Amino acid sequence: MGIEILTSLSVADRRPSRNPGRTEPTTLATAEASAGQRWAAALFCAVVLAATLAVVPSASRPMPAFPGFLALNQGALLVVYGVTSWLLFSQVARARCAAMLALAGGMLFTALVVLAQLVAFPDMLGPGLVVGHGPATLTWLWTFWHVGIPAVALPYAIIESRPGPRQMPASRVRAATWGTVVLAVAAALVTAAVCARYAARLPAVADPDGGYRALTRSGVGPLSVALNAVALVVLVAATRLRRVLQLWLAVSLFILMLDNVITDIGAARATMGWFTGRVEALISGLVVLGIYLAEVADLYRQASAAASASEGARREAEAARDSLEIALDASGMGDWQLDLRTDQSRRSLRHDRIFGYGEPQRRWSSARMLDHVVPEDRPIVERAIAGALAGSELRFECRIRRVDDGRVRWIAVQGRTYRDEEGRPATLAGCVADVTERRLTDDRLREAQRMEAIGQLTGGVAHDFNNLLTVILGSLDMISRKPGDAARVERLARNAFAAGRRGTELTEKLLSFSRRQVVNPEVVNLNRILSELEPLLHRAVGEDVEVSLDLDPRLDPVRLDPGQFQAAVLNLAGNARDAMPDGGTLSVSTRNATFGEDDLRDVPEAAPGPHLVVTVADTGTGMDAETAARVFEPFFTTKEIGKGTGLGLSQVYGSARQAGGFCRLRTAPGEGCAVDICLPRSTEAGAEAAPAAAGVPLRRAAGGEVVLVVEDEDALREMAAESLGALGYRVLTACDARAALDVLRGDARIDILFSDVVMPGGMNGAQLAAAAGAIRPGLKVLLTSGYTTTATGGTRELPRGVPLLRKPYLREDLAAKLHTVLGS
Repeated sequence: MGIEILTSLSVADRRPSRNPGRTEPTTLATAEASAGQRWAAALFCAVVLAATLAVVPSASRPMPAFPGFLALNQGALLVVYGVTSWLLFSQVARARCAAMLALAGGMLFTALVVLAQLVAFPDMLGPGLVVGHGPATLTWLWTFWHVGIPAVALPYAIIESRPGPRQMPASRVRAATWGTVVLAVAAALVTAAVCARYAARLPAVADPDGGYRALTRSGVGPLSVALNAVALVVLVAATRLRRVLQLWLAVSLFILMLDNVITDIGAARATMGWFTGRVEALISGLVVLGIYLAEVADLYRQASAAASASEGARREAEAARDSLEIALDASGMGDWQLDLRTDQSRRSLRHDRIFGYGEPQRRWSSARMLDHVVPEDRPIVERAIAGALAGSELRFECRIRRVDDGRVRWIAVQGRTYRDEEGRPATLAGCVADVTERRLTDDRLREAQRMEAIGQLTGGVAHDFNNLLTVILGSLDMISRKPGDAARVERLARNAFAAGRRGTELTEKLLSFSRRQVVNPEVVNLNRILSELEPLLHRAVGEDVEVSLDLDPRLDPVRLDPGQFQAAVLNLAGNARDAMPDGGTLSVSTRNATFGEDDLRDVPEAAPGPHLVVTVADTGTGMDAETAARVFEPFFTTKEIGKGTGLGLSQVYGSARQAGGFCRLRTAPGEGCAVDICLPRSTEAGAEAAPAAAGVPLRRAAGGEVVLVVEDEDALREMAAESLGALGYRVLTACDARAALDVLRGDARIDILFSDVVMPGGMNGAQLAAAAGAIRPGLKVLLTSGYTTTATGGTRELPRGVPLLRKPYLREDLAAKLHTVLGS
């Protein structure tokens, strides 16, 4: 009676859950009933109701004998309810639904009671009655299996109507299932035993001829119909039949109720009403079984489609992988995948060839890869892998030694970490490429850029120094022509002196930019230096610009050359003043900061760790991106010709790099400019501020102190000796370090060694100072230099505690340094 329509609609019109985020599996217990299913259910009920009403006028009419009908009907009912209970129990294990568990138990109880009724029929298992009391036992068993389904439909509806999740914990499903099975079996056994042994003591529900008139007169029949109706009403009211199982369970209860009614009207066996009731009972059981069989068929269809799709996806994945390997091989890249649990990897042939293998290697681990990495680069690789395991991205470049020819090659590795369900790293996968040629190309490009910068630098230096030399030589020429005009000589001498000073400043900026200037670093507190520099900043920017200092009192110490740092800040202040022609604010702030490797990707030469950040910001016109990208280039300037050398920010950058730090620029048109000078924190304690030495008069030799002057340039040696003599010192001279050592090994009194840093002969001034200290412990040393890294053996710092007098210097500078040296 329309079972095909019922089963097809139960699956085809099933809609997904309204809550796609639910984790419970989609089954008939959780799938939403569609409008099409509701119309199908209503139509099905209407058809069965119409057929039942059509039978009512002739319900008591006897039907011809149908041999074997009873056995076939009872056997079919037993199979239907038994299979349905098994399907429901299996769905409970999948959906963990407590309401479905109650329904499965009711179906099992009904199947067992139907079995007991089948056994109780006369002549079914043997001649006569095997068990029970004939019609009374059969009618009571018929009544109990008719009320079994409505009885469990009530708790099913109540459980389904509760708000919140209805799933049982997975750990309790197995125990609950077996408990329900035991309870259903026990209830069926008790029911069968009572009906078989005590039917005579129960209310009379069967006529002596086997009719059902007594069932109606006793009220048991109407009570069974009422229970069915109550269960149907409660189910509809509590659940609104929202889900597929709820909808078709209501249909089953409705048809079972019609079975009760038409059987009571038929009033006897073998009547048309009785036959109709038996068919409706079977249809009632088939309703739920039918939708579950349809779901099994649908699941099988979905599994077949998924298997086909999976096979297609596998073939597509293999094709995509083949295409990827071809593309990677064409680009010189190899792919790899490392299982972190077994430390074994899957690799392409190109991967192994990059490491110098002609054939694929059977085994490859992270340790074997590290064996190829040159020892100097292994910490880089280990840090990168550790970072990828902690995060996700893997990216590094290192040098490896190939196994076939022993050549060192650069490789670039890029990949990511994949994690398991518990979030633990499970796999590293990525690609590797030989980037040696690219590195060589980059080096050649950098060299070309360096040569271009040197060309630009040379032109700029030549231009500026030619201007300065013109002033100096012109002034000296005019002095030599008319030496008798004292006022004129004094004016020309001042011009030459000023040009020389400008040349000194230009030289210092050049050396700072090239990071070849000899520095005399100290561990200092930048807050103190900036506080002392504040009055000079006010004078540097003028009255229209407000100067604001925001200094972190917890600022860490830093090791640098204080003079260079002061010059860098003043350079920035001068640029800020020019960017604020109508006035504004110059802000100088300090703070502590910690930079990780990710923060320094754009500054590969900087080391991660604790830093100090000095920010010099203005509220001026700002710069566009193109200008900002070139501000640290030598001789690049946005000022008018003659207004600047273009070395200011280059000097700032160079001094920061000499201190081990770096610079960053933040700017935009109309939003001002901020320069961050980032310097590494020093672990040494800061030195106390020295008392100011301003205004110290020229110190003359009071006790006939002897100075050994070591200078390879004759003119400079003569000038130094003359200046020292004018200050009252006795002077010994040497043209190089070896000659100076010979003098030091003699008996002459020597109080101070005054030596140039850069000298020929294989020994520079710093090395001479160390050798002199070994010959004459406690000897005072003063070094002088205008250059250079190579002069101090590749370092830019002098030995700790050795003072330095920068070239060019005046007699006043020399006197002040001597005062410091002799007083130390």
